[in-house]
Amino acid sequence: MSELDPSALAKASRLFEALDAEGRKELLSRAGRQKFPAGHVLCREGDSGDVLYVLAKGDARVTVDDLGAEKEIGRLSSGQFFGEQAMLSGSKRQATVTALTELEVVAFPRAAVDAVLGKNPRARTVLATAGLQRSEEAAQKLLE
Repeated sequence: MSELDPSALAKASRLFEALDAEGRKELLSRAGRQKFPAGHVLCREGDSGDVLYVLAKGDARVTVDDLGAEKEIGRLSSGQFFGEQAMLSGSKRQATVTALTELEVVAFPRAAVDAVLGKNPRARTVLATAGLQRSEEAAQKLLE
């Protein structure tokens, strides 16, 4: 996904697969691309969040605070998105995401996502479902 190509995003991410071609183009027109070095913290547990991210390149680690100790609850790779829960609900970030390798991300501000999802309820359902699944998975990993 070296270019911000709507069809490539649709193949790589369930969120974009749920959007029609016009929705993908509109969302991408409002997005920004950023690069981060390995070790960079993209978002921290407890921070507010108004951006949804899609990994275009690289791998990231997802951690939570477990009674004062950092606990890994997942890994993210190209095509996966994160930050949807805080962005959609206005709640705080539920996890910390740290770059394991150099990352390229596509960042979508809340206003852009809200505008596009308002026209594409199926995509909003995909985001909400992914958020629910992630919350359940995180709870399970904390119990391990």
